[in-house]
Amino acid sequence: MTTGDDRQREVIVRARDLLPADERILAVYLIGSYGTGQADRFSDVDVHLVVTDHSIDWFEQHWDDVLRKLTGPTVHADRVPGLIGGLGITADWLHVDLVAHPLAAFDRFQYDGVRVLFDRDGTLFPDGDIPPLGGRPGEPYWPAVNVRLFFYFLGNLVTVLGRDERIVGNQGVGVVRDQLIALMLAERGVRRTGGAKRLNALLSDEQRAALEAIPAAGTDPSDIITANQYICRQFITRGTALAKLTGNAWPNEFVDATLLHLRNHFGVDFS
Repeated sequence: MTTGDDRQREVIVRARDLLPADERILAVYLIGSYGTGQADRFSDVDVHLVVTDHSIDWFEQHWDDVLRKLTGPTVHADRVPGLIGGLGITADWLHVDLVAHPLAAFDRFQYDGVRVLFDRDGTLFPDGDIPPLGGRPGEPYWPAVNVRLFFYFLGNLVTVLGRDERIVGNQGVGVVRDQLIALMLAERGVRRTGGAKRLNALLSDEQRAALEAIPAAGTDPSDIITANQYICRQFITRGTALAKLTGNAWPNEFVDATLLHLRNHFGVDFS
């Protein structure tokens, strides 16, 4: 178990020692790397609060004041849309998130891996810390949405390069690669619930090697096509095998139409 650096730990100590003095705060806990025990010196500190329902309007307006109790002065603070709270960045680029949850909407199992710093009456986290479950291989499953999206995005390569939108074409390589990653996680039965900046532990060595072998693509159309061909062949090989394994139908008509569309426009095979 890694522990990050001194700046991060000081924020956690302040969250544990200072925030309980506010009677409106019912619990303080960590998610993300510090919630799962995977923190390193590159980690954010994700501090979450459970607060009384009648105080939620105050926290919605003053979350950044609470944040600065933990971090000191910030050079940037920005609310995260859809949440009561946001992120703060200090002058030495310490990144801390602070999010408040009203008691009425609190779900202690919302996040995968929780480290409890404070629980006022012991009822919000009756069993204490919640160990992470995500990332453990399990039963393979069928990622139907990702399969459909993959071939939809791949087919749009004709439009993008047909318009000579080379920057968009380069971005598209990442988009189809992300659908391949989702398929690989489904191969292993991994349901990703942790942070977006950790992936290595969720993939097998073979899967990582396949992803790292994706040809580099800048803005030259031929390089973009080559990268998409490689990703497509990986996706079809893995996807057809996973469909058979899980008893699901491979979308032959959509796949065949997409491959024909690509071959007619670019004059090369993607399968």
